[in-house]
Amino acid sequence: MTDAVEYLTAKRTVDDRALNRRVWDRFVAALDATARRTDRPLRIVEVGTGVGSMIARLADWETLSGTVSYRAVDVDETCIAAARDRLPEWLAAAGYETETTADGVIVATDATTTARFEIVLEVADARSIVDEADAVIAAAFLDIVDPDRTLRAIRGMLREGGFLYAPCTFDGATHFSPAHPSDDRIERLYHRHMDELRDRPGSSRAAREVLERAPEHGYDVDAVGSGDWVVRPRDGTYPHAEGRFLDHLLETIDGALADYPADVLDPAVRAAWIDARRDQRSRGELRLVSHHLDLLARVRPDE
Repeated sequence: MTDAVEYLTAKRTVDDRALNRRVWDRFVAALDATARRTDRPLRIVEVGTGVGSMIARLADWETLSGTVSYRAVDVDETCIAAARDRLPEWLAAAGYETETTADGVIVATDATTTARFEIVLEVADARSIVDEADAVIAAAFLDIVDPDRTLRAIRGMLREGGFLYAPCTFDGATHFSPAHPSDDRIERLYHRHMDELRDRPGSSRAAREVLERAPEHGYDVDAVGSGDWVVRPRDGTYPHAEGRFLDHLLETIDGALADYPADVLDPAVRAAWIDARRDQRSRGELRLVSHHLDLLARVRPDE
């Protein structure tokens, strides 16, 4: 069985490919413009930060101006502990000199530019924190929370004109191949479980719901684009740790389907589908396409 840290670590390269670069570029341009017109550190809050992949990505892909004050929040203390352990190595690989202060702040400086990250990692419920941020990042997060409550909470964290960047927000399609006779039924019941049965909130149509509701909560949507997870083998093996990513996803689907009574889904049908998919994964034949949207929304000025 894969744990959250292993899954999120394996997911990093999947997300790297999935991120919609047009939306990403708009977000980075907004960050850079904000940094250049202010005389204070750029303030970013990330909710559902996981193991810190987005911080490493920003450092690796972009050079932001000046100092970035980065507050990384996750409710899972094991994820925050993993981020604390892994970020110094990831930031060093991106060309940053790193140190950790006595109070746990990770300071990363690019020796060739003015770029500097001051990163605070925090275990907390993202919907209850208070801040004044220029940007909030919520990657693969808005589909596992109540959208209205979370949009309100994030709106309260943002300065006027601040941005919400929400990439990899699920939008209702999970396709495996090669094709299996039970695919349509399994996908339908898996998505129904997200909407009706699982203990935590969220939705299989979260991205389109956020698009519809964002204006009600004081946002204008600046950019939106597809950001699909695509996992496929190369010469019979999966790159990086992406086979473990597939293992975790199959475990998640199997657990969701197990919640249905036999008169809705025969356990033998479920077992046959899962066994076939795990066998294909072990032979390096299983492929996945999962549909997401990347969203960038700006806080509307108070009227």
